[in-house]
Amino acid sequence: MDKFVFRCSKKTLLIYAAIVWMFAGGMVMKLGYEVLLAAQGYKMISVIVAVSVFLIFYFSIFSKMVYKHEKRIKNKEKEKLCVFSFFDVKGYVIMACMMTLGVVIRSMSFIPPMYWAPFYVGLGTALFSAGILFVRGWLKWEQ
Repeated sequence: MDKFVFRCSKKTLLIYAAIVWMFAGGMVMKLGYEVLLAAQGYKMISVIVAVSVFLIFYFSIFSKMVYKHEKRIKNKEKEKLCVFSFFDVKGYVIMACMMTLGVVIRSMSFIPPMYWAPFYVGLGTALFSAGILFVRGWLKWEQ
């Protein structure tokens, strides 16, 4: 079974993580921007909410997660790791819960889009920025 696991170097794994985080962030941002650009009024409040969400998620959660995963990857004994090991199990569970909650919020329509859109813009920007941290880790990689 081990022969069928796609593996890459630790350094390359950081780029895979960056791509995933930046793609996810871009998609979340896009959902929020589409709503905000079509909406009338309350633009300043939306900007304040988006910036606040970004600051909270980026500095309190995502930047810490990036450094934790980067350190975990660097400290692995094997030089070639599974391409999906940029997250640990807890990271995948958190990602699945966030995605599920986002889909439920949008599909159930119990929260109007004008309220979740600024949150999505801030969250997406924080995710994208965390992806940039993985790129920085890749650029600074030393064996």
